[in-house]
Amino acid sequence: MAQFTVVCPVCSSELTLNPRRLLVRFDAGTATSGEVLFCCLSCRAASTVPLAVHEIALLLSAGVTHLSLSEPVVGHPESPPAGPPLTHDDLLDLHAALSGDSWFERIGASGA
Repeated sequence: MAQFTVVCPVCSSELTLNPRRLLVRFDAGTATSGEVLFCCLSCRAASTVPLAVHEIALLLSAGVTHLSLSEPVVGHPESPPAGPPLTHDDLLDLHAALSGDSWFERIGASGA
């Protein structure tokens, strides 16, 4: 199994860790840099060390778990999806449909 040597930025201890003790974090969009996260065995601090692209590739090829930092895609609330807006009548109809105990069976029977 591969072993990697890192220096803790908190206590300056040199550590030799296996891939299971490391986590690589990088931006999937640009992938020009990243960092390795680990827990120091000497001072017990959660530490990060910056990485270059070739170091990221080396760690990933050795089986180190990775975390992508790509920007999540979230729709803007002022740009609602297409379709008719929810009206007060729609809300009253939904309330009436859910008021009894058999609403779940009706949904299952309708094939929805």
